[in-house]
Amino acid sequence: MQQSEVIPLFSTPLYKGRVEIDDNIDFGFLETIPYREYPDQTGWSSEDCKILDSEPFKSIKQQVDKHVEIFLFELLKVGQGRPVHSQSWINKHDIDGYSPKHYHTNSFISGGVYLHCAPQSGAIVFNQSHTSPTWTTNTIRPALVEQNLFNSENWAFEVNRGDLFIFPSHVMHKVETNLSGQNRYMVAFNYLLEGTIGQHTGEMTLRVS
Repeated sequence: MQQSEVIPLFSTPLYKGRVEIDDNIDFGFLETIPYREYPDQTGWSSEDCKILDSEPFKSIKQQVDKHVEIFLFELLKVGQGRPVHSQSWINKHDIDGYSPKHYHTNSFISGGVYLHCAPQSGAIVFNQSHTSPTWTTNTIRPALVEQNLFNSENWAFEVNRGDLFIFPSHVMHKVETNLSGQNRYMVAFNYLLEGTIGQHTGEMTLRVS
């Protein structure tokens, strides 16, 4: 029989890594910093929207910067611009809190690092956009006997302290309900590209303030 192969056309990359978190850092201050409640009242985000620039997160930001560079330049082979941290904030979910399905606007690359997540604090779930179907359509959806790389519409990952996820900002995602009995904390972030982007008539220069 002639050999065959299946090629994952137009793949969406999800980068999963690890960040070393110094055990000597006291994250107790996360309980006391100012937060604002989500409009749907499912969780809280810090009022500080560049929290990775603060001193307690210096080491974490250095590691995140390096992972973002690997994602862009080694994995995606981007040949222009440089990634610049544009926003970062703490997401806090207390008992029964969760993060509903969403994506990040006004950004190029997004992600997050889990700072404190006890067992049963909720998985992060990535969802296929139904406006950009892959093998199926919005109207015809046959039942599956097994999910795999080619047919899955949702990917869920249980999380641990120090877990890092990086993905294109348009990717839809959510975080499941926190059933751990403890607050769950993670730092979310956005990055933009700065510099000359594109070629010829499509060339432009971007600067992040």
